[in-house]
Amino acid sequence: MKKLLFGLCCVLLATSCGGAKIPNFDDEPEVENKTEFKGVLPIQKKYASILGIPVSEANSVKLYKFIDSWEGTRYLMGGENKSGIDCSFFSQFLYHDVYGFLIERTADKQFLSPTTDKFIGQEHLNEGDLIFFNLTGSQYDPITHVGVYLTNGKFVHSTSRRAANGKNGVQISDLQNKHWQKLFVSAGRKVNLEQINK
Repeated sequence: MKKLLFGLCCVLLATSCGGAKIPNFDDEPEVENKTEFKGVLPIQKKYASILGIPVSEANSVKLYKFIDSWEGTRYLMGGENKSGIDCSFFSQFLYHDVYGFLIERTADKQFLSPTTDKFIGQEHLNEGDLIFFNLTGSQYDPITHVGVYLTNGKFVHSTSRRAANGKNGVQISDLQNKHWQKLFVSAGRKVNLEQINK
């Protein structure tokens, strides 16, 4: 009798939930963006703010770390270290350390190099493109300044021009600024050296 009552209780308990399906957590729908900011580095947040882009697009951590390591270094013509650096060595050093690619030492040689694919349309700029300037904005005069494009109209360079904080040197500038638009000559994309040598 006890066995019969026990069995009846088990049946009642099993059916009292209305035959509800036991939740299977493996079947739960994915919650979109639940880890949107998980694993985002402080440097990504910093550069997303500086560049005016979503954090999800601030993925060039190696580039950001390189810029951070040179931030505040003063401009010095011919300079090649943290006590002072000029524009072309900064771009050369950046290309070497970030992209693993050796480019020419001076801004004019970087511009004239057969491995530099030059173009005028600023709307076609990609991260890592070189941006060339001179005092006249003419391609017929020697290039006197170079920067490296980041994104969203911003580029990084070492310049004698003082920023809003009153300091010159390594800084991020806005290409749409009237000063830089007046001096802009061309952009340049470094082509793969293997393709040149084929």
